Amino acid sequence: MITIVIALLIVGVVAIVAYPFFKPSRAEVAAFAGVTDPVLEGLVSQRDAMYSAIKDLENDHATGKLSDADYRSLRAKYEAKAVAILQELDSAVGSKPNARAPRDDDAVEREIARLRRAAAHAERGALKCGKCGTPHAAEDVFCAKCGASLRGTRCPACGKRAALGDKFCSKCGKTL
Repeated sequence: MITIVIALLIVGVVAIVAYPFFKPSRAEVAAFAGVTDPVLEGLVSQRDAMYSAIKDLENDHATGKLSDADYRSLRAKYEAKAVAILQELDSAVGSKPNARAPRDDDAVEREIARLRRAAAHAERGALKCGKCGTPHAAEDVFCAKCGASLRGTRCPACGKRAALGDKFCSKCGKTL
């Protein structure tokens, strides 16, 4: 009875550990979600078959079932087939009318500029370390650059964080 429980436990653990290896990637699921085109389905299955063949070839070579010369020639043949299938798959997915068009460079540059402006605006109002002036988040306890403690009181007038033991604000001079 105990051996059956142990065997079931081992099978369960192996299944849990091996699950990510058999689960399709998110990109693959998103790229081929709702695929009803038989051409695409055929290309995807051919691609998977080539990947399996290459993996089997690697295993056979590693175990000594194939000589180096046979391994190299078969590997080159399988890789050539896989490349051809991947190119067909890319052209088939790219020619679909609902395929996402790549963004042009100007749009990417505008987005980067917008994000940089937003970051600069946020940094102007950001909290800064009292010792070195490095910006930090409100929940940080220590400065990432100099390691100074960021705990301590804040000035009620200007909001600057005071060092431990300070009685007056170093920025505006108010009593803490």
